[in-house]
Amino acid sequence: MPNKPDAPAPSAAGGSAVAWEPGFALRPELANAIAEVTAPGKPFETRVQNIRGVEFTVFSNAPANLRDLYTSGLAHADKDFYVYEDERYTYQAMWDMAARCANGLKSRGIEPGDRVGIAFRNYPEWIAAFMAITSMGAVAVAMNAWWSGEELVYGIEDSGLKLLFTDVERTERLMPHLDDLGIELVTVRHSHGDLPTWEAFIDAASTEMLAPEIAPEDSATILYTSGSTAHPKGVLSTHRAIANALLGWECGGAIAMAMNPQMGAAVGRAAPPPQDPPSIILTVPLFHVTGLVVQMLSSFRRGRKVVGMYKWDVDEALRIIQDERVTEFNGVPTMAWELVQAPNRGKYDLSSLKSAGGGGAPMAPEHARQIDKTIAKGAPGTGWGMTETQGLATTIGGPAFLERPRSCGRAVPPIVKVKAVKSDGTDAEPHETGELWIWGVMNFSEYWNKPDATAESLSDGWVHTGDIGHLDEDGYVFITDREKDMVIRGGENIGCQEVEAVLYEHPAVLEAAVFGVPDERLGETLATVVAVRPGMTLTVNEVQAFAAEHLARFKVPDHVWIRHERLPRIASEKIFKRGLREEAVKLLESGNP
Repeated sequence: MPNKPDAPAPSAAGGSAVAWEPGFALRPELANAIAEVTAPGKPFETRVQNIRGVEFTVFSNAPANLRDLYTSGLAHADKDFYVYEDERYTYQAMWDMAARCANGLKSRGIEPGDRVGIAFRNYPEWIAAFMAITSMGAVAVAMNAWWSGEELVYGIEDSGLKLLFTDVERTERLMPHLDDLGIELVTVRHSHGDLPTWEAFIDAASTEMLAPEIAPEDSATILYTSGSTAHPKGVLSTHRAIANALLGWECGGAIAMAMNPQMGAAVGRAAPPPQDPPSIILTVPLFHVTGLVVQMLSSFRRGRKVVGMYKWDVDEALRIIQDERVTEFNGVPTMAWELVQAPNRGKYDLSSLKSAGGGGAPMAPEHARQIDKTIAKGAPGTGWGMTETQGLATTIGGPAFLERPRSCGRAVPPIVKVKAVKSDGTDAEPHETGELWIWGVMNFSEYWNKPDATAESLSDGWVHTGDIGHLDEDGYVFITDREKDMVIRGGENIGCQEVEAVLYEHPAVLEAAVFGVPDERLGETLATVVAVRPGMTLTVNEVQAFAAEHLARFKVPDHVWIRHERLPRIASEKIFKRGLREEAVKLLESGNP
């Protein structure tokens, strides 16, 4: 899809003609804080912008594009930006490496609007490549590095990549398919035959960053998300959407400070310097919206240090928090819980940690209480968002979270709205259940090459999340169920239909039903009941091995039951998946799976 021209001029100069109206009365202190923080002339001043026919509230001072965001990081040029094992990169060093990569891409014929992929671990080169792609006006396709070779091929073909950066694991998965793909691979931290290496790619390239014109509504990223369809969907987002999401979190923090007199001052007055400079441990992959937007991109304006990990390991995380004086922890809820439960936690100095939380999956109330008690006193937190919303929707922390541990928070003012919509299409009242919808400038543009799916999920600026829940009288959101056939395993979304489609390819499988079952550590794990074709045999190990050949490891069912009769049906002749799940849960609870 070609980049689009900027949207028409705002319909109002200054102020916010589109009020923050989530459908309930705002407490006076919140309303006053929003007005104060977003007033004309303030850093978080808002205005109205017509974007694709919808009037959104936007930040007047948001970076025009991601390159402008990266430039703001040069105000902290000599500070550590990314630490990876024994490697340290300042903001200036990362900018220089990104500039060399951008010039390397230009020399390969990459132009604005072209798609360029990244498929490897959280190495420093991931960030440099992403900065390069988005700074030159191309579209960064963040490939799921856990995908199988077949899944990687799907993403490459679906997005129409011109070039792909890969590490050794992803290169090996793609080699059997390389002749048919017709794209250039650049290998990172390894060499493979005649494929160009990262070092050769950026060798002798200029450290002067390319600076083509990039409009706010130009496309910036494609991130793939699993849902209820047989194939992942590419979520296309603009520079404006991402930049406004980043300021949304900042503004939310400023509003909270304005509401809390104990924080020391009115908005605009300098807060006392923290004992330790801001830093965060990068615990999730950069191809996730949490790792990319919430953790990495949000660091540029603050000059925050990001400390990466090769892979999640709780003892290594404890060491990093101690040695790097990490002040913030934000992973999936299971990671924060593992920190609390770690047998060696007492051996490390975690006094620098000021906040700890997680998103991407519900956090159990007991987990929140223990996090508050042990590693982030007074400041546990969580939030809710989607790839389609740049991870931004609701947030909750501190005492409010401890009072409402089952809530995922309140819409982040002033650019986000959340409402529950009943089955008849009308807005739900407080405590009435409906599908949760999210409104805001940070929402995605479309599902790449999937207009029907886009029309089903995006209307008049609202994303239809597929999550079922309600809002209370104060606007706090509670998620109670999911409409989509999806499992969230440790923060990873798994489309049940996608897994079923693979299982049906096995010659011995007559029928398959895939669903989620509760898991104490991961929240949910994947389970399946498989009916075998008459006269054929099939074992649990064979089912799992077959799935592993075609799917990422986290999509392989943890629990498998084999049946030799037709699976139960409901009146419409659909498989009675809910009944199968209830039966599976009882078996697991009995300890006799």
